[in-house]
Amino acid sequence: MRLALICPSNMLYMPYVKSYETILNSNNVDYDIISWDRFHIEDPVNPLNYRDIKIGHQRSYLDYLRYKKFIINKLNSKKYDKIIVFGIQISYFLKKYLLKYYKNKYILDIRDYNKIINFFNIKNIIENSNYTVLSSPGYFDWLPIGNKYLINHNTFIKNLNELKKNYNNFGSNNINIACIGALRDYQINIDLIKKLKNNEKVSLSFHGEGDINKDIVKFIEKKAVNNVVVTGRYNQEEEASLYINSNLINTIIPNNHINSKTLLPNRLYNAVLFGRLLLTQEGTYLAEQIKEYNLGIVISKSLNEIFEEIDTYLKEYDDLKYEEGRTLFFENVIKDNNHFIEKLKEFIK
Repeated sequence: MRLALICPSNMLYMPYVKSYETILNSNNVDYDIISWDRFHIEDPVNPLNYRDIKIGHQRSYLDYLRYKKFIINKLNSKKYDKIIVFGIQISYFLKKYLLKYYKNKYILDIRDYNKIINFFNIKNIIENSNYTVLSSPGYFDWLPIGNKYLINHNTFIKNLNELKKNYNNFGSNNINIACIGALRDYQINIDLIKKLKNNEKVSLSFHGEGDINKDIVKFIEKKAVNNVVVTGRYNQEEEASLYINSNLINTIIPNNHINSKTLLPNRLYNAVLFGRLLLTQEGTYLAEQIKEYNLGIVISKSLNEIFEEIDTYLKEYDDLKYEEGRTLFFENVIKDNNHFIEKLKEFIK
């Protein structure tokens, strides 16, 4: 059997593809990855890597039409038996092709909301998939009701023994709040900086690369903010130390957009893995999960009393309650991921 994975971006920005590759490799499946080299960082000689003249995430409708043509040419030339499609956008552009040639022979994987969902019958695409994978149960709020859904969380943890020792220690005078990963959501992070600006008891760190790095640096320089650092891109090997050297992990995301209200970010899993408390704002599915499993601090929407809310929580912090919560959280995550693995094995047989 030959299988194709159709990806709308660089692998750097799609780490969850590894969860598929691991299973495919262990089962000796012959597969190809058709990807869009949006940042010109892949092998330009690889005929399965599509590259246009632009560099960056943003693409137009016409750009997608060109990528669609590239994908169909590859699928037709290699005659794949089954395919895995990542993203709502790609499913929109391939909808007729999927239903004509791959009915019940494709997996649709959804990791984000996109407004293009309003311009086609995605329920038809989901119902005719072998199954559809979601990275967050929160997506049920905006997806059609159905029985073809599976959850695949953005983590590779397979058992509870992999959870790292809880290093939480709040006896020091300085609280290091770190944002680790791709940096986005400029305004809400600026609001956070404004509320904690030059607070001697708090330091803010932004580790990772994104569209807002330069803008944050400009802001802190202009406003003479002395308790914020932006370090930029880091190597994967450095990630563990970044979490361990932090007290709270910044997962404050906007609660006024359907995607951020329903997603579960990678930082959630990494923070819990390394025994680090999460910091977020109420009004999102993420906030509900943090409350349910006692994984950290959920602050009010206004951010006006953020330092007082953090200070109160840390004074009342219960280590045993936290450990019980993070254990239960990962038990459920592992259960969901194991079900995903079994279904993927069935799909490739």
